[in-house]
Amino acid sequence: MPLAKNPLIQATALLALVLIATTARPQEAAGEFVWAPNFPVGATIPVLEAPDQHGEIQTLATLTGSKGLMLVFNRSFDWCPYCKAQLTGLQGAVENFRAAGFNVATITYDPVATLAMVAEDEGITFALLHDDAIKHVNAFNILNTDMAPDSFGYGIPQPGIMLISPAGEILAKFFEENYRVRPDWSDVVNLARSL
Repeated sequence: MPLAKNPLIQATALLALVLIATTARPQEAAGEFVWAPNFPVGATIPVLEAPDQHGEIQTLATLTGSKGLMLVFNRSFDWCPYCKAQLTGLQGAVENFRAAGFNVATITYDPVATLAMVAEDEGITFALLHDDAIKHVNAFNILNTDMAPDSFGYGIPQPGIMLISPAGEILAKFFEENYRVRPDWSDVVNLARSL
């Protein structure tokens, strides 16, 4: 029987294609959706300065580890189930990132009080940053334009992840056009370890 007609091989090939199509990619591909298009790998980020869940102002200098910072842009921990699931998964992986030399922070338009409540409820041990007046979303050019200015969700970003050096250089990006798709933290950890 030819390989192409073997049902097991066909099913395996189809599964492989589905996994490839739904795995967050760590870099841009020509002709596809590009997250933070003005900030490719190798670019320097705009100034990072935002209050955390305790109301303390954090910057790249205060957040960075020996190799840098993993910054995760989220929609909302208040109402987005995909962001909530990603957050709890990240808490489970945070020590792996720290061991790889990267501290961890997330940033969302959620108010500081919401971030404090989420951090307490979920046992979060890393910085949850409040993007005041969505200045970071705008600076990175990642505003989700599907949300109307008068909607509750206006100000959310297209979600994504950056690995950033202590000097502010973007070392890697993980993103997907579909906000429901989030990377497997083990893939991000493995890349962080290789940097």
